[in-house]
Amino acid sequence: MPQLSRRRFLVLSMSAAAGAAVGACAKKKAPTATAEPAAPTQTATLTPLPTSTPQPATPPPLHTETPRPPTPTATNTPVPTPTREPAWPREDVSRERTLVCATSSNEVQGIGISNPYAMGFAGGAIVEQEPLYYYSALADRTYSWLAESHAYNDDGTELTFHLRPEASWSDGMPFTAADVVYTVQMHLDRPPVWRYSGDVQKWVKRVEAVGDHTVRLVLNEPNWRLHFQLFTYRGSLGMDLIPAHIFQDVEDPEKFEFYDPDKDWPVVTGAYKTAAFEVTHKYYDLRYEWWAAEAGLVEMPRVERVALQPSPDRTVSVESIIQDQIDLTLDLHPSAVKEALDQAPQLTTFSGREPPYGYVDWWPASMWFNVSEEPYDDPRVRWAMAYAIDQQQVVDVGWKGGGAPTNMPYPYYPALVRYIDSIADLLSEYNVLEHNLDKVETLMTEAGFTRDGEGFWVDAEGTRPPADILAPSDIYGDIAPLVAEQLRMAGFDARHIWPAGGWGILMSGEANLWIFGHGGSILDPHATLDLYHGRHPTNRWKNAAFDAIVDEMAGTPIGAPETYDQFRQAFEIWFQELPEVPLVQWYHRMLTNTTYWTNWPSEENPYNNTYIEHGNFPLLLWNLEPAQ
Repeated sequence: MPQLSRRRFLVLSMSAAAGAAVGACAKKKAPTATAEPAAPTQTATLTPLPTSTPQPATPPPLHTETPRPPTPTATNTPVPTPTREPAWPREDVSRERTLVCATSSNEVQGIGISNPYAMGFAGGAIVEQEPLYYYSALADRTYSWLAESHAYNDDGTELTFHLRPEASWSDGMPFTAADVVYTVQMHLDRPPVWRYSGDVQKWVKRVEAVGDHTVRLVLNEPNWRLHFQLFTYRGSLGMDLIPAHIFQDVEDPEKFEFYDPDKDWPVVTGAYKTAAFEVTHKYYDLRYEWWAAEAGLVEMPRVERVALQPSPDRTVSVESIIQDQIDLTLDLHPSAVKEALDQAPQLTTFSGREPPYGYVDWWPASMWFNVSEEPYDDPRVRWAMAYAIDQQQVVDVGWKGGGAPTNMPYPYYPALVRYIDSIADLLSEYNVLEHNLDKVETLMTEAGFTRDGEGFWVDAEGTRPPADILAPSDIYGDIAPLVAEQLRMAGFDARHIWPAGGWGILMSGEANLWIFGHGGSILDPHATLDLYHGRHPTNRWKNAAFDAIVDEMAGTPIGAPETYDQFRQAFEIWFQELPEVPLVQWYHRMLTNTTYWTNWPSEENPYNNTYIEHGNFPLLLWNLEPAQ
């Protein structure tokens, strides 16, 4: 997202999702009982991705996937694979061999910090660290990477990884089981302050090396998803692995910057390594000896240098790409994309030059409630607000039709649409996409509200419920005002607000209503369901029945037939209580420039997304082809 670092974005996304305040118990009758829901309209919203009948499945055989990326479709004249040069970093890399990417200002801060666990680490492009697995949600494809395969024991209480013996660090040291063990043990030994320390401490009893290239994790309880939860790069998720032979001598990992050109630091396994930090740029250069290319997993990328250029606002980003100064923008509003496409024929997007000008991101947006405060502790009020919102109008007006409403807190990815399709009857019964002011009237009256002289809802004391919607203007400035106006037309005294210090207000729990997204599922529905689990300290919903279903799913293999039943049971409770109102599928609308690079991901060739701050960004670099 604009102006948010990868780490900051994740913290906010996870915390806001976990803080979905959903106070009422599951035993309450669904508030729609007093009025029949309209005929289902959800099927049409799923058309961006093919629907399918749910099929019982066994856990996906990640270890059987070939790691080689899709064959490039570009037809340009082949350019020789980059060859080794005598100096590091590369000297005089031409513009034609440099990929220039706009990024948030945060991502080029943290100068001189290359340790992903150090305080002040800003991230940038995720091209240095590599995971055990990559996953591309758009292609629904997993790449076995630093791991060749994995296996669980019969009851899901042990997870064993078999690592690639040919993998190595940039200093020539082999990548071994010791590196995985050290990284996991580091999370076990420290307070749960890092992104994955809490999960590691919850699930992992111990981790051990069984030879140089085999790692065994003994779990506290069954978890068939741990390989995906912790060790797979997808979106902004996935644990960063670090070299044990260096970090074992570090007293405090949070204070270790891990950048020293004289020592050839950082030490990485990826195809690219930090070449230079500047106030306005960060450069990664292609390494001369990359284990994956030498092992024949993938050809050496044609991009010789990745340059990050901070983009202070959308206007600068658009102007820069029109002038061929950059090749890839950050996320843009639909109007900005259309304006740029109209001016520059060399530009395109994931959906070409037509709406929605992008691809479905893993971050669907909802309007959340603070149910620890009245009147949002009453599901009738929450449902009344759902009926007041017209999601299709939000898309048609706010995004000029360049998007899609959503009836679920899930991105419409192929692996998840199967589950969404399986509860079509529930989506009809609990139709959050229905715009019905008569039902607003009925539910609010049942909840004890009347209208004042100006037509706004008031409680028995004559007080209007606080209905201002907190939403970041740079992200939701085109749709949040519409949602607020729709609520006003239904009798709620709502406004869109984003005051100074808005992020602090959002994270402190002071807001009553807010719009934000989810950083959850992309392959398996459990991750999003787990965001509402009562064990999360900021989650105000304490529903034992829901928690039990989520825990049961955690102990069930991904894609197993039982997960469909668990999914249904969980959403029967979820829709009865309605912890949030699903609003829109989120789209990453990023302009790409074909002046220097071709074979960008597209609807016709959806091998990956284009977001630079996502862990699967290297899949893009493997596939880009020079335009000349």
